[in-house]
Amino acid sequence: MRNAARSTTVFTVAALALTACGGGSSPQAAGDQPGSNGDQIDTGLETGAPAISDERTAPAGQAPDLEEQVESGELPPLEERLPEEAVTIIGADGPGQYGGEMAFAMGGADDDRFLRSYVGYEPLVRWDADWTDELQPGVAQDWEVSEDGTTFTFHLEEGIRWSDGEPFTADDLVFGYEDVRANEEIEPAPNDILVDAEGNFPEITALDDYTVELEFSVPNGLFLLDLARGREDVDFHRFPRHYLEQYHIDYNPDADQLAEEEGYDNWAELFNAKGNTTLGAEHDARWINSELPVINAWIIETPAYEGTRATAVRNPYYWKVDEEGNQLPYVDRMVFDFIEGQESVAFRAAGGHIAHQERHIDHDFRPLLAESMEEHNFSLLDIRSTDMNTAVLMFNHHHEDEDMAEIFSDHNFKAGLSHALDREELIELIYFGQGEPAQVAPQEDSPYYNERLATQYLDYDVDLANEMLDEVLPETDENGMRLGPDGEPFTFAMDVASDRSVEHVDLLQLVQGYWEEVGVTMEINTMDRDLRNELRQANNYDAQMRDGSAGLLDAILRPYWYMPTDEGEASFAPLWAEWYYTDGESGIEPPEDHPVHQQWELYDEIMMEPDAERQAELFDEVLELSADTFWAIGVSTSPNRAGVVHNDLRNAPHITYEASPFMNPGPAHPESWWWETPEDQIVEEADQVQEDAEQDAERDLPTDD
Repeated sequence: MRNAARSTTVFTVAALALTACGGGSSPQAAGDQPGSNGDQIDTGLETGAPAISDERTAPAGQAPDLEEQVESGELPPLEERLPEEAVTIIGADGPGQYGGEMAFAMGGADDDRFLRSYVGYEPLVRWDADWTDELQPGVAQDWEVSEDGTTFTFHLEEGIRWSDGEPFTADDLVFGYEDVRANEEIEPAPNDILVDAEGNFPEITALDDYTVELEFSVPNGLFLLDLARGREDVDFHRFPRHYLEQYHIDYNPDADQLAEEEGYDNWAELFNAKGNTTLGAEHDARWINSELPVINAWIIETPAYEGTRATAVRNPYYWKVDEEGNQLPYVDRMVFDFIEGQESVAFRAAGGHIAHQERHIDHDFRPLLAESMEEHNFSLLDIRSTDMNTAVLMFNHHHEDEDMAEIFSDHNFKAGLSHALDREELIELIYFGQGEPAQVAPQEDSPYYNERLATQYLDYDVDLANEMLDEVLPETDENGMRLGPDGEPFTFAMDVASDRSVEHVDLLQLVQGYWEEVGVTMEINTMDRDLRNELRQANNYDAQMRDGSAGLLDAILRPYWYMPTDEGEASFAPLWAEWYYTDGESGIEPPEDHPVHQQWELYDEIMMEPDAERQAELFDEVLELSADTFWAIGVSTSPNRAGVVHNDLRNAPHITYEASPFMNPGPAHPESWWWETPEDQIVEEADQVQEDAEQDAERDLPTDD
């Protein structure tokens, strides 16, 4: 049913199957800002982040540099560049002022999530900044889903223009889906999100200039939630047809010749370099090709993936305004410096050089940040963890050694080892008392919380642990250490990526002691993450450990912690997962009577179920089976992390969530953030930043002592 009231801007996930979801003045002076005198505007969000207004606003003001370009004839007037009634963003600190630069510290030239989240989050439908079970309009102002969940109709914002001034229309979406995402030469392995459960692309039709319809052959129950993630290999509305068809063989018969002239082997390689945003391309073209038209608030200026810095500048055709009609973004330029090493990132943040930073600042850096906050005028950003566990201990259920596979799959073996863990002590020693004992399960705040899965086998009970382990490994040597079926001491190795988290190694050393007390010997294999992943895919490991993600709304989107479904990050049965997602073409088939088959059937049903309440019911059945199988052992809930936010940066929230599908801080509308004193916010030259980072790498971190 089409929503009759255009001003309604949020849509509950539970209703997705049935529903769609004044003039202004120039910006005020800094002294008149609500953010300057303590006044706050209620945006309706717990995080206090900017939000989409129910009202549209006529464009009325623009940045001084754009005003100059209009006066010189370089740009059309404001009213010719933006929609007549533009999407309006309201922030807690009110309408802002133009100017200044925002600085960030990327972890390296390939760390482009910064660009995707701060600059590139403009999906068709989007999350709100509180990451609730509501979807908001994005590039699509509203939408309908057929009752059977097969047909999705999107009504685009009218009047959006690409950054080169050309109209953004439904034809761009049809081109993006049919000629890019579904083209095997461009994308030989498209993301599964783009197809239905039977592997079919939808029929896509432009009903008019601003309406597009996608019809799948079977229901696609998770399609809207997946679109809200804003993934670079899923979005199909980011391909400007008027620009890219010159590189496409279906539109330009000379495309191969053009590719050869530019040094590429074929037209598809050239197309990917010029305009693709998929993981299949070498890099995301949005952050390389400054000529590629975009609909983002900023346009790439200095390309990423090379050198030491990427920059992006204001898009003169950006299609959103504040409540007074002033065109966004406020900030002139975004500066992303490539800083190697988390210590160097932390020192740069502690020096007050970073506007807003959520990544690459670990727990270890809190003392450094705490002692620098007042002097360098920043605050700690409260990053609420959406991970479901600090440490997931996973045993190889399809180990090449049949005896090991049988032991690792035995419920009593895993439950016994779980009861042998003193989680309260682990939490106190490793996580400074932050967190609660927990198994591998969605968080209690998640709509998918399953109490049995989350709380079973948590009690520290050595006697019970021994009773359960006696059922699996009853024989012991003279020292009380358990013997395997071959009569030899039972030993296994746990792989851990030491390059990702030192605390995981520290935790495993304590776990090693607990398990030795119940007669089980574990060796610790430290290695880098890439090697750990290679061993997992080669089925050449006993057990592996890592932290566990997908603890809130993303649990149903990334279920691989609760059953083997895709490549993911879980290590309890990756080759069973491969057998599932390749339809038996590769991987290892589980035993016919294993409950994983029932889990897969249920998840297949979820993917074809249009009703969110029914999806939740089915997923709870998946989690009940996960509790029966007890795939992996958890330790504790994840404590929150800290980032930094400059005190003079207005409208930027001081609370956010950390999760890959959330694409934070994109849902908090960085285009609406502004500086109290923009003239003071000009980033140093790139060479100076790198020189400082090299010096920081030699410094010692302060401690709590």
